[in-house]
Amino acid sequence: MRFNLLPEFTGWIPSNWSWVLALALAPAGLCLNQTASAAEGLVAEASSRPNQWTITYDGKPVMVYRFDPQEFKPYIKALNTISGYGVLRNSPADHLHHHALMYGIKVNGVNFWEETAGCGVQKVVESSPPEISRNAEGLPQARLVQVLYWLAPEDAFLPNTNAPTLLIERRTLTLTLNSKPQETALHWKSEFEVGSKTNVVTLTGANYHGLGMRFLQELDPVAVHLTPEGRPDLAGGRQDVSAHRWEAVAFDSSARQATIAIFGAAGNARGEARYFAMKTPFAYLSATQGLDREPLVYRRGDHFELSYLVTLYPELKSTETLAERGRQWAASAH
Repeated sequence: MRFNLLPEFTGWIPSNWSWVLALALAPAGLCLNQTASAAEGLVAEASSRPNQWTITYDGKPVMVYRFDPQEFKPYIKALNTISGYGVLRNSPADHLHHHALMYGIKVNGVNFWEETAGCGVQKVVESSPPEISRNAEGLPQARLVQVLYWLAPEDAFLPNTNAPTLLIERRTLTLTLNSKPQETALHWKSEFEVGSKTNVVTLTGANYHGLGMRFLQELDPVAVHLTPEGRPDLAGGRQDVSAHRWEAVAFDSSARQATIAIFGAAGNARGEARYFAMKTPFAYLSATQGLDREPLVYRRGDHFELSYLVTLYPELKSTETLAERGRQWAASAH
């Protein structure tokens, strides 16, 4: 099932255009290059509809964010190392709704994780141009901001001006590149408020609903999950769901080495994330709030947020190194 929501897309992009943005975060200087500009490395192309941004570093893609109005939700389609290779897999045949990195739960019983008839829609209604800059440490950074309406399926085609929303989300994605530790860092921050459809929302879901990532098929056999407390026991098809400050997956194959980690912010509801980990039939990692164990309830006028850091390295990282990165993240303002 596909949705054609293009006529109701609003924001900086005209409703009858799409911009596929290749944003090269050149180490020497960061500026937006359009056709009439002499700025280096940055290109904006018009195509048929608004659907994705591609961010490149020194000519290599480091992140692809897709927000096609015909799909159920926006998501990270690719997140790569600084050298340009990735570990994430998008929409495999066995689970088409598994995007490389995505966020989904259930709201008042409406399923925003899966993508079939009767599931909810995360509809982008405002989108700003990516902001290219350097952070306080002088590192190249790209910041993407969108406003999303979380809609029940029967409301997905209504005009934005009177669409009864379950949730309103302001999503801020901040990508920072640090060449010294070869780190690609993505800060995913979602600020929510209860929408106009109801006075109370109840957040529930399966034990894997949250911020989830799927991995390349060839990396599944070599995936090793790591936590501050050691490796979870995932042998024999076992799954692990437990609370940690962070969890990571390391890959040591003949073709490449890599480590990807998720760090949860202490300010998230319930504090430490509960991580869902699986090795077979395929490797998976998801940061959750334990909504299968106890729902979260919010009322009209409530505001709440989720904040996660995802880091990716083109090498194996020790638990000590990841723990130190977690301490840095905990001490930073996010």
